[in-house]
This record gives sequence, structure tokens and C-alpha cells, in this order.
Amino acid sequence: MNKSDFLEQFKAYNEQIESAVAAQNFERVVSLDLARRQMLHEFTATSTPDGDRHFFEALERCAEDNARAISQMTAEMHRVQKSTATTMRGLSGYRR
Repeated sequence: MNKSDFLEQFKAYNEQIESAVAAQNFERVVSLDLARRQMLHEFTATSTPDGDRHFFEALERCAEDNARAISQMTAEMHRVQKSTATTMRGLSGYRR
């Protein structure tokens, strides 16, 4: 796999991860992230960085996009946890 193919596939994974975050499909986010990490590991095991600025800038943009998506997912999970805790407290009065 050459750098161009790698970047294309890496960006595709990132787009799929962002879509899964937007759909709140956290299991898919984890699955896609694992596949993307495996691809990155395999690429780096067979390729040597040659100082290609465009390549590293593209990877950096992907990392920034993922950081944003992960922050979104974390915030949403926190919101859901708070909502669930509030609901459970409200329902606990009915158990007695």
C-alpha cells in the first residue's frame, strides 16, 4: 500500500467514525477505530517515513478530526449518564 492509498483509507475510516459518533453508535466507533489502528500499524511496519510534509499534515488533520469526534462522543455519553441517573433517582421513589 502506498501513502496515497493509505491516506485515502485512513480518511475514509475517520469519516465513518464521525458518522458513527453522530449516530451515537459507540460500538461501531470502537470497531472502526480498532480497524483503523490495525491499518496504521501494518502500514508503519512496512513503510518508512520519508519526511513527506503533505503526508504528515494529512495524518495530523485526521488526528484532529478524531479528537473532535471523540470529545463529542464523550460529551454525549456524559449527558446520557446524567440523564439516566436523574431518571433512576426519579423512579426509585416508585419502588417503595
